[in-house]
Amino acid sequence: MIRIGAIVFAVLLSIGSAQAAKVVASGRPLQLYHAYATNPDCSSAGAVVVRVAQPPAHGRVSIRQTGVFPAFPASNPRSACNRRRVPGVEAVYVSERGYTGPDIVVLQALFPAGRGVNVTLPIHVM
Repeated sequence: MIRIGAIVFAVLLSIGSAQAAKVVASGRPLQLYHAYATNPDCSSAGAVVVRVAQPPAHGRVSIRQTGVFPAFPASNPRSACNRRRVPGVEAVYVSERGYTGPDIVVLQALFPAGRGVNVTLPIHVM
């Protein structure tokens, strides 16, 4: 019985870590990702660097500094910043014209406090 419980737990973990593909019309822009480092007064805590670690096979990704709407939980003192744009960076994907099917992008985000993450973003182009 313990073995079955461990298998169910492992399956639940794998389901929880699965990412649904973002869907976009062929040739249209799709905001893939945005990141920010924000102080409690909504000013920038430093620049976030976003790089393409694995480019898409059937499109291109552009990265630009821009204002983004953060998504802090209500319990975070920065949640008041959710109502306005803060300095950030965004990554936008555009497929090759006429391409339909799957694509994937891996981004690397480096935050000013020393944290870094790799973000895998599956895309379904229709």
